[in-house]
Amino acid sequence: MLLSLIMIGAAVIAATEKVSFGKAVYFAFITGLTVGYGDIVPTTAPGRVVSVLMGLIGILFTGMVVATAVEATRHAWEEMQRQNKKKPGRSSPNDSA
Repeated sequence: MLLSLIMIGAAVIAATEKVSFGKAVYFAFITGLTVGYGDIVPTTAPGRVVSVLMGLIGILFTGMVVATAVEATRHAWEEMQRQNKKKPGRSSPNDSA
């Protein structure tokens, strides 16, 4: 889905900013990943609007990826804790000695 949005954004940027599609794809990826080097800058109003939207979508996708990673880590940690409690004679990292 993110790839589709980046390609659509690249097509709009290529058309409105009069740059090659390759440069527009590069710009769309850099903007969507919220890096923003500044080597390609939109100068038209539609190009700026699309750039802002790509940046916002990039932030949302980044947040979803981080939230998913945190949830997976939490789940794995809890599962490890459950496994440690099932084994006799094993202490968990939170137990005081």
